[in-house]
Amino acid sequence: MEEIFEAGVFKDSQKLAEAVAPDAPRFVQEICARLLRQETLDQKTSRQLGNFLFSDSAGDAARGMAASILRVRYETAQEYAGLLESLQETIEGFFCEVPEGDPIVQIAEPFDGVDQSYMVTPLLARHVQILGYRVVSLVGRNSGPKFGNNLLDVAEGLQAQFLKRNVDLKCPKPDYGWYIHQKNLSRGMDRWVELRLQIIKRPFLATLERFVNPVRAQMIIASAFHPPYAEKMVTVGEGAGYSGIIIVRNGLEGTLAFPLLRSVKILCSVRGRDGSYRRQELEWNPRQSLGARIEMEEKLTAPALEKNVQLIKEYTAHGRSGHEPFDWRIKATCEGIQQAMGWINEQHVS
Repeated sequence: MEEIFEAGVFKDSQKLAEAVAPDAPRFVQEICARLLRQETLDQKTSRQLGNFLFSDSAGDAARGMAASILRVRYETAQEYAGLLESLQETIEGFFCEVPEGDPIVQIAEPFDGVDQSYMVTPLLARHVQILGYRVVSLVGRNSGPKFGNNLLDVAEGLQAQFLKRNVDLKCPKPDYGWYIHQKNLSRGMDRWVELRLQIIKRPFLATLERFVNPVRAQMIIASAFHPPYAEKMVTVGEGAGYSGIIIVRNGLEGTLAFPLLRSVKILCSVRGRDGSYRRQELEWNPRQSLGARIEMEEKLTAPALEKNVQLIKEYTAHGRSGHEPFDWRIKATCEGIQQAMGWINEQHVS
């Protein structure tokens, strides 16, 4: 490395930022230098950084540097808030008036999908709509580091209804709700797919891209497989202004579907009349709650997309798919999420 950079550059964070990202704007180099010194950023500075990160200006090396540093040391609540503000500003074409109707719930699955189970998310969306909501799911291209079937793949396989403008939310509710493709939502976000393939590790965007709110949803349902992120995601959801937040913790990896042999923690948060949030952690045990004798957890290897789509269609048509673990998982996930939504609605009433 000393052969590439001038002597002493690694001892000076500003010089290192300038050497690694010479084409980045000066203020971005200064922010990168601060990050190299292990400083945290306030919300305003984080928003300025985000405005650059999601632009098409030169400086991809600076983008990779900032994202990697934030990923390694974990982002603060203020950094998340500022970056989300800048991300929200990249949304194109959706900020028209949302038609009146049932409350809107946003479902936000990880974009890198599942590689050990079938997805049940469209059936969860269908169940939530039966409860009296409109459901919108955010989907996008898979940027890794895992490359399983994601919700975009499943939605396309089902020929689900993709939303391109908010006015269409006045139409009758589709079977599996509406889907918004990230490429139609924000070019700034979609452009990061290629950058993330090079970074490999999940940057902050893997969390924030699920919390942008193009349809002014009142409630969001998402998941966090790794424990430290569940509380962070609740905080992000509160900062984003959702009145109800449900984060599934300890579910199946890569999705918000519930396991069948172990308990699930569900973190809930609800906004009160005074604007403050109240949190509650619920625990849901599938075997106890379903009263089922489930002896084994299904773990697949490279589940086929076509089979996943077929199971969803069969369940929609007949109330069962013929694949027992899949059917139990749908029941467990829908009942657990319904319980969490019930808690949120009880707080609104009281």
